[in-house]
Amino acid sequence: MASLASNTAAPASPSTVTRYGIPFISVGRIFAGILSWASPTASSRVFLLGRPAPDGRAGMMFRLFGIRDLALGLALQHPSADVRKVALQAGVAIDSADVLATLLAVRAGAPKSAILGAAGGAVLFVMLGLKALTEKP
Repeated sequence: MASLASNTAAPASPSTVTRYGIPFISVGRIFAGILSWASPTASSRVFLLGRPAPDGRAGMMFRLFGIRDLALGLALQHPSADVRKVALQAGVAIDSADVLATLLAVRAGAPKSAILGAAGGAVLFVMLGLKALTEKP
């Protein structure tokens, strides 16, 4: 009996990281961005940073972070693969800087829970982003 298999290779299906990791990063960034913009106090609790000072400076910083993450999260949903790649690259660079900033803050006296709350998510996004960037399309 003749084989029905074709000699042409099937198109490669997206990897697990591409299929699930990039949407996970996108939704995580959008959530963090909206939460940080809308309620710096709630965001501070979610990221295990404690209650922000009431003078408004922390709220401003959370909102700056929030709009950045919202923009990166939305860029990961762009139809252009080139735009998504640049968003992943920017995210890896920014999240790496966030990890360093968190470690410096803890060294200066910030709560150690910040390592889990702030740096933990950034490390995860760096790892997923690097994996997605190194995969063949």
